[in-house]
Amino acid sequence: MENQFFYTRKELVSGTPENPEFKEFRDSFNINKVIRSVTMEDGRSLILLDDIHERSRDVEDIDLKTNKMKGFKRQRDVFQTEIYLDPADSIRFQKVTSID
Repeated sequence: MENQFFYTRKELVSGTPENPEFKEFRDSFNINKVIRSVTMEDGRSLILLDDIHERSRDVEDIDLKTNKMKGFKRQRDVFQTEIYLDPADSIRFQKVTSID
């Protein structure tokens, strides 16, 4: 699995804005699927993957004239994975993918 880059993702689980509590997860992505990386001012990196995909879901179908629900319709949305790396993982990612 040498093409996999492992990083730490933090999710807010509880707490207050002054004292948030996070849970850490160990995730990975395939380096060969990266199409762009952008360094943010705070030292994090935004990684965009070449994995455009659709998801479908049922949404209410509202009649615009009467503002009443007619039933449900299928809505398709297109997504692309965006991954934010913390500053430490961002530095590791740059070292792993750097050409020099």
